[in-house]
Amino acid sequence: MPLSDIQVRNLKPRDKAYKVSDFEGLFALIKVNGSKLWQFKYSIFGKERLLSIDVCPEVSLAQARKAKEDARAKVAADVVSSEAKQTERRVKHKDSAQTFELIGRLFLEKQHLEGTSKATLDKTEHHLKLANRDFGR
Repeated sequence: MPLSDIQVRNLKPRDKAYKVSDFEGLFALIKVNGSKLWQFKYSIFGKERLLSIDVCPEVSLAQARKAKEDARAKVAADVVSSEAKQTERRVKHKDSAQTFELIGRLFLEKQHLEGTSKATLDKTEHHLKLANRDFGR
């Protein structure tokens, strides 16, 4: 039987975390500390997956159902939501990544602009070159 907003609001914490199912894989997870989370359980390629939607009071039941439908559509199109999120995060992180190599190059430029002696610059450049081989990226 589908949940109602009143039922979700009246859910109380217990000694252990528990789930209250809505339908088609959507459920509210009620933790011991009283927090409520919307989660969607689905299966793709024979593996069971779990997608966390959001915190219960911030996202209404209707919004959680819409998010579940969007996720179901992506699963039907073989686009796994959690993996798509992780890939997107990796791309963002890679684009804005502060690598050791980049920071070392910026440090060397700063030293050059400050008028550091040529011998010191050469030594620093040599050490950075050695370090970049091991952990530059």
